[in-house]
Amino acid sequence: MRERSFVLFLLLTTLLMSPSYGQGLQVDDDGFVGTDVCGSCHTNEYQLWQQSHHAQAMLPAVPGNVLGDFDNIEFNHGETRVRFSREGETYQITAVGGDNKLRTYPVEYTFGFLPLQQYLIDIGDGKLQAFDVAWDSRAAEKGGQRWFKLLPDEETGPSSPLHWARQLQNWNSRCAECHSTGVTKGFNLSAHRYQTTVAEISVGCEACHGAGFDHLQRVNDKNFKVESATGLPTDFTSSRRFAFSGDKPTAIPTGQSTSAQINACGGCHARRQLIDELDPAQDFNDYARLRLLDEGLYYADGQIQDEVFVLGSFLQSKMHRAGVTCTDCHNAHTGKVKETGNGLCGQCHRADRFDTPEHHHHREASSGAACVSCHMPATTYMEVDDRRDHSFSIPRPQQAEQTGAPDACTGCHQGVTQAWAASALKRWSALDPDAFSAANAKAQKADPLALRRIVELINNPEIAPIRRATLMTLAGNIPSRLTAETLSQQLGAHEPLVRAAAVQSAQFIPLPQRWRLLKPLINDSSAAVRYQVANQLAGYKIQLAGTEQEMLEVLLKEYQQQLKRSEDTPAGQLALANYRLNLGKVDRAEQALKQALVLEPSYIPALLNLADFYRASGNAKRAGEVLEQAVLMVPDSGAALHSLGLYWIRQGDLSRAVGYLERAIEQPDNTVRFGFIYAVALESTGALEQAIDVLKRVNQTWPHQYDVLSTLIAYLDKAGRSHETWPYLSRLSAIAPADPEVRRRLAAQQKSSSE
Repeated sequence: MRERSFVLFLLLTTLLMSPSYGQGLQVDDDGFVGTDVCGSCHTNEYQLWQQSHHAQAMLPAVPGNVLGDFDNIEFNHGETRVRFSREGETYQITAVGGDNKLRTYPVEYTFGFLPLQQYLIDIGDGKLQAFDVAWDSRAAEKGGQRWFKLLPDEETGPSSPLHWARQLQNWNSRCAECHSTGVTKGFNLSAHRYQTTVAEISVGCEACHGAGFDHLQRVNDKNFKVESATGLPTDFTSSRRFAFSGDKPTAIPTGQSTSAQINACGGCHARRQLIDELDPAQDFNDYARLRLLDEGLYYADGQIQDEVFVLGSFLQSKMHRAGVTCTDCHNAHTGKVKETGNGLCGQCHRADRFDTPEHHHHREASSGAACVSCHMPATTYMEVDDRRDHSFSIPRPQQAEQTGAPDACTGCHQGVTQAWAASALKRWSALDPDAFSAANAKAQKADPLALRRIVELINNPEIAPIRRATLMTLAGNIPSRLTAETLSQQLGAHEPLVRAAAVQSAQFIPLPQRWRLLKPLINDSSAAVRYQVANQLAGYKIQLAGTEQEMLEVLLKEYQQQLKRSEDTPAGQLALANYRLNLGKVDRAEQALKQALVLEPSYIPALLNLADFYRASGNAKRAGEVLEQAVLMVPDSGAALHSLGLYWIRQGDLSRAVGYLERAIEQPDNTVRFGFIYAVALESTGALEQAIDVLKRVNQTWPHQYDVLSTLIAYLDKAGRSHETWPYLSRLSAIAPADPEVRRRLAAQQKSSSE
């Protein structure tokens, strides 16, 4: 009786106090009881949690939580001038704000603690912003105990989208859901302000286990069963175990695997878009859309490139396929690994087989002998934060050189080539090339001659679903009968990732046929799949009537709610604009594009779409003004430069257009279309030889593109250089052997050769 009263007292105390955190952030209980209440019974887990990064993900900026030196410290980096000071127990940052004025801001919260700590500033309208000068909290002997600039090589002044007060550094829309528990954003679109509430300021027990009120009630009512009736939404029970058997080098799994930890941990440890409330008890694909192994996020071989947060890597691994999950390696409550050194891997991989020089070919106890050095190479983010790749891949330096990816060998052995590393590995073992790496590299270039190999891997159940899904989306950029047949088959795939990718790749199929193809997936069991189906079919609503229209209307209502989750981001408003255009709601689409630019004035996709909108509406002058604005704001955007070049072509000013088109192909986001259009524009100005050179360069980067090859052949003929066309004609015939024009040219070439 005393125990029950004590638990109820703690619960009531937590609920009644409901403290506020800072000026714009309030507690919203909604069935949450708080980690301190959980800790009253689960003392051991509570003590372990206090050691974790989760416990200090975000805290009020008070003494004991703040690690940085605020003793009137001046920090200078380029144009950045900052002062960190303290007035009593209030920590302050003096810096230039979004209005280009120098002012002193009180620090509301700490953000993280190791290896760095950032600080959150309230700039009004409920907006909390992550300041872009952070404290390096590592030990001094490791280079820490200093202030440093995040994105040190970027322009981050008030006019930059990277400025600390702009949307990219906004806590409410980009950070809150994973640094706090039970977050409700509370965004008011018309006022562009937030009233964000949290159940707990940091990442507490209920962020993973779900709201605990029912659990406490069951305990108090003695209606609690560990096996089946805990009252907690998330069920982490699992029978999966790994044990060595005989002389097998790797532990054998037994018992049923479960996706519970993927669902709970993946919501935050993933690059994804939320389409519903982040809920650890639900299937990941019912509340989020996982980013695939997209170019720029991952290298062609699947290694991490941008900040992608573990899940996309782990889903590629043999470990995941075997049923290994997060807590096989990490303590659930501290987040730390269970064993140090190679002992962690030794839980499942025999040390006498793998932890030997015969396997790793390095001196014992050296850094090269560490399993993670070769199989989990680290990438540094935020200047000081080393994060390991969780795909557990095998180094393939020769293949990495071909795909442009890094490799673990030359990452450690500085000053040597990938060819040297490949030669060394070849002496140790005969390592088969990774089929996905080669196919994905070609798929990223939309190489039609690689399509059959790409399709083979898509249809191979031994390939990780995230890899199959990645290839499926890229195959959609190579429209063909084979692509259509493959996506049609994969619409029935067991894995939601693959089904969603097949739906996405159907974009090239005419809308009436697309409707017939995707109609059976309107009621798909996965919300992520339904999201893609709605996106693909929204434009067909006006063609339907009766029950079919009603079916689609139900799906589109859900889709609108999914889009609403991201309405406080420019990308979310762009998606909403495209949806409204598909429905024929032109004025409301324009409104969404303008809202995107209120959120972030230099958001290039919205600017380009708005320019297209004005052009389609017959307002060419306004379209040109928007494109000029885009180039002025983001001068290194190839997409903006290319679009402005096309604008001047339409205006009949070819010489002016060529300058922008040339600049476009020099930018990192250059595409095959940019180069092709530039070459055609050059030829139109009489610069035929220069156009030929451009097309040759484009062909080297994006091989086997029909338009590029056929135009290059035509230009060589025109320049009197027909003798140079054979290699390009040969490739063209491999792409389109039945094309009448290709056949004609082949016949003419053969006749010329025989004469």
